[in-house]
Amino acid sequence: MAGPQRMGPPPDEDDDDEPEVTRESIERERRRRREQEVEAARQTMTRRSWYTKTSAADAFQVAVDDIHHSTRVPKHEVVAALLEAAVTQADRVGRKLGKAHVSHK
Repeated sequence: MAGPQRMGPPPDEDDDDEPEVTRESIERERRRRREQEVEAARQTMTRRSWYTKTSAADAFQVAVDDIHHSTRVPKHEVVAALLEAAVTQADRVGRKLGKAHVSHK
């Protein structure tokens, strides 16, 4: 009867079955996970409450409804797009309001 056989390393052609783990692949995976987390956080919904003039709220609602009905994009996406557009104008609005309220300087 033959004694136990010692196993050697697998043949070279078996190396292709498993992805190679490198410093670059680990960093790539970390970046991918971070990007997924950022995107998930970006998609998180929230509800806020602000007080404003009725005329401004009514105009905003009309804009949301018009865009929603013409595009059929969900209202929450329309609201987000309008708020993001407003943010891009924040500096201009701040300057305009600053000139109107000189007493606050």
